[in-house]
Amino acid sequence: MKKSLITLAVLTAPCFAMAQSSVTLYGVADAFVGSKKTNTLTAVGANLVASNLRQTMVESNGLSGSRWGLRANEDLGGGLKAFATLESGLNIDTGAGQQGALLFGRQAFVGLGGNFGGLSLGRHYSAFDAVRGAVLSAQNSAYTFDATNGYGGDFTETQLKDLQAYNQAATPANQVARAPAAAAALARSVARMGAWTGYVPRIDNSIRYETPNISGFQGVLVYGFGENKTATTGATKNGSASLTYVNGPIAVALVHQDDELAKGFHLKNTAVGGNYDFGLAKAFLAYNQAKFTGLAKQNEWAVGIRAPLGATTLVAQYAHAKGDDLGKNQSLGLQVEYTLSKRTTAYAALNQTRRFDSLAKNDVFGLGMRHTF
Repeated sequence: MKKSLITLAVLTAPCFAMAQSSVTLYGVADAFVGSKKTNTLTAVGANLVASNLRQTMVESNGLSGSRWGLRANEDLGGGLKAFATLESGLNIDTGAGQQGALLFGRQAFVGLGGNFGGLSLGRHYSAFDAVRGAVLSAQNSAYTFDATNGYGGDFTETQLKDLQAYNQAATPANQVARAPAAAAALARSVARMGAWTGYVPRIDNSIRYETPNISGFQGVLVYGFGENKTATTGATKNGSASLTYVNGPIAVALVHQDDELAKGFHLKNTAVGGNYDFGLAKAFLAYNQAKFTGLAKQNEWAVGIRAPLGATTLVAQYAHAKGDDLGKNQSLGLQVEYTLSKRTTAYAALNQTRRFDSLAKNDVFGLGMRHTF
């Protein structure tokens, strides 16, 4: 009898451990076929020369960034749990990695959660990125077509490295003076879609704290300890913080982010806004102020609506930005989403972006499908 009990305990122990922990494989596969048209006007002497380029393409990341990931949770008892996430971005059209081909470029962190909230270490989405997508933007799942998607949503890993290298090549005394010129050139990139200036969406070497939800209020703080210090240049740091309130049909948020793109050279974004669900449709309104060191402030706003009509959801959003140094930009994003199943969505989407300082404009249209698992 004693041996039988011991045997039963040994056999059931793994089942008990498995009941206390879990590992989930998840992902998003999103691709569309469509076209992109870019029009620019370039000054040649006293004349303006038009340049038009239209490209038919199969592209990844229409509504959402394609990815796969692993999510782990373990119940430690006493209300405490351990968690970890490893998430990798990829392009469905080529199979290549995103985020500079980092293995887990979208997210990689480990942490503890409990009644105190959650605390984790690693590579995190910034608080600004999370709030913009979840609260401020009507196109909250859109990736390519979102009207607020400055620089395609963010600074790419390559753009950040180029900007940092540009400034680190100068002497420390000249870095801040050189940075605005590099920033202005980057902000006027013809390839950009969306009117807003942009921000760093993921923060390396960071610590993230999330408060518990208290009567609908919740705060998030993400701070990145720069680890790129050299003998002549100090490390660059990033930080963002948000406060959100979600209760029934209303959601509002205040968020600030400070990206030190090179030592002494910052891009600061401060946004406020929210949405209200009227039942027939959900309305969105947001305002953001973006400022590069040495450049005038860029005032940005967006208004949008999501209207579910059975299996079909209609989405429209308009975004606008204006500043003395970076000029005036506007962008319109339209989406028609059709739910084929709980995990599969077909869509048609359009983005039109205009930059009035150079009369450049970009148009993207696509028909695609997103599948989650």
